[in-house]
Amino acid sequence: MGRPILTPREMIAAEEAVIHAGTARFTLMQRAGEAAAEFLHTHWPDGRIQVLCGPGGNGGDGFIAAAQLARFWRQVDVFCTHPLSALEGDTAKAAAHWGGPVRRLEDALAQPADLVLDALYGAGLSRPLEGAPAELALRGGRVISIDVPSGIDGYTARPLGPCFRAEGTITFAALRPAHVLLPAAAFCGGVMVADIGVPVETRLIENSPGLWGMHLPQPGFGVHKHQRGHLQVVSGGPWNTGAARLAARSGLRAGAGLVTVLTPPEAAAVNAAQLTAIMLAPFAGPEELLAQARKATALIIGPAAGVTPATRANVAALLGGEARVLLDADALTVFADAPDDLFTRLRPGDLLTPHTGEFERLFPGLLASSDNKVEAVRIAAAKAGCVILLKGADTVIADPDGRAIVNTHATRWLATAGSGDALAGIIAGFMAQGVDTVLAAAIGAWLHGEAGRRVGAGLIAEDIEAELPDILSTLHGER
Repeated sequence: MGRPILTPREMIAAEEAVIHAGTARFTLMQRAGEAAAEFLHTHWPDGRIQVLCGPGGNGGDGFIAAAQLARFWRQVDVFCTHPLSALEGDTAKAAAHWGGPVRRLEDALAQPADLVLDALYGAGLSRPLEGAPAELALRGGRVISIDVPSGIDGYTARPLGPCFRAEGTITFAALRPAHVLLPAAAFCGGVMVADIGVPVETRLIENSPGLWGMHLPQPGFGVHKHQRGHLQVVSGGPWNTGAARLAARSGLRAGAGLVTVLTPPEAAAVNAAQLTAIMLAPFAGPEELLAQARKATALIIGPAAGVTPATRANVAALLGGEARVLLDADALTVFADAPDDLFTRLRPGDLLTPHTGEFERLFPGLLASSDNKVEAVRIAAAKAGCVILLKGADTVIADPDGRAIVNTHATRWLATAGSGDALAGIIAGFMAQGVDTVLAAAIGAWLHGEAGRRVGAGLIAEDIEAELPDILSTLHGER
């Protein structure tokens, strides 16, 4: 299972449920603070530590962590935004648990530190840092944060102003949106989730093989190619055929038993010269395209298809068939002037794979008006009536019912021509094999990112599908 993701409000509700069931609030604070100390001591075993505490629960975690770090024989200096006499409730109790000197937060600015434990403000912060907290955030240094780096809104995943940039962040029970969505995720460093005894329920999950590994198609020894699904990819014209071939090869590598490129007659010779294991079939118009598509278990249309009336007609034809359709690139842009014409044709199992520009064309202003990217994609999926994968370093996948997955398993080297075509092919290859659309999108996004990570600098789109056999063999336990 992937790691669950909770909003700050959902986390508060989960904690309150545990407290209502009989667990003391201070017990949860103790568990959190001790987990933070273990995290810091394990991964940063050397150096003097400044612990910066705020007036609320995050600060209480910091006081508990300071006491635990002292028991590990670490050199610890504690600073707080408020005098001890102004602290209340469990935070005051945690400060007493520390028992050592507590200096003004301003004093931390004058004292150098090897490490800083940021326990100022948690994921629920709603206003920018000011004064000493802001100056400390701008000072930089080696920071480890509790919950989220202070200065970041844990729900919107946006810095509110000056904010800490952490080498590592420890959070509790579940991730927060700020840990997986940009720009905030870039400030969190490596994120660990500690179990403090708070059960969580959520429909938002971080992508990982633990989420879908059991759903990877496993062909038996008696299986033949026709039982492994038939993927069809619609090609563009004679000068725009490469994108479809990239998608087709990726779909074949992903395990589709048969892959066919459906080509306009004028592009047939160009495609035929480049294809071997992948079949080729011509079509002249939407009626012939739909006739060919009756053989498919999944289809791709859009990569270099052309923003033309013909593409629009071809999309309409394919959505009138039985097979699930993945729409990308030009198949999305061609409906920018009338997105409802597309939405009324889509089925729950179809998939749109826009980048942010294409998303904006279909859903104008939705990203800007939404609290975060997950909310925007959920709204879009409900409006379109199908699954949507919004590409990016923080790829978000959502279905019309609100189930959502965030994929951060990627690399900057995937920002190259044809990368999205390979992604479409991988996903549709699994759709062709009968995998649920949301899971196929999650599998494809993770494999795409893993291939990019393995190749690294110098990656070109053709490298992505070439990496798939080794990655899949490892996932299948054959390496």
